[in-house]
Amino acid sequence: MKARLFTRLFPTALGAVTVLALSTSSASANSGWWYSGTSSAKGYFTSYGDRTTACDIDTDGYKALVQILSIQGSLLYRVVDNYNDGKCTSKDASYFNLQEGATYQIDVCIVKNGGRPLDCRAHRFTA
Repeated sequence: MKARLFTRLFPTALGAVTVLALSTSSASANSGWWYSGTSSAKGYFTSYGDRTTACDIDTDGYKALVQILSIQGSLLYRVVDNYNDGKCTSKDASYFNLQEGATYQIDVCIVKNGGRPLDCRAHRFTA
């Protein structure tokens, strides 16, 4: 009876553990690069040191803007890269330390001096 119960329940339990493992790994903190809507800017977040990077990748008169927001939409901080010079601008945990395991939003946008963010694309990630 016990062996029969085990053979019936084991596949179900194994499936639940697999689903849980996959759902946890898909919320990875390391994003890879995320882009603005027209791909004129790119941004990156990595949980090691809470490093946020903005890169202006198009000579179009705009700057790259990466914003980190709480899941409720409150702006936490911004990183701006002013020049399309092959270099990027980064800020790390010494500027703003995100809570481990919490979910945030990263917006990758373009912006002109004194203007509103444009062409934003939002992505969620777990710190």
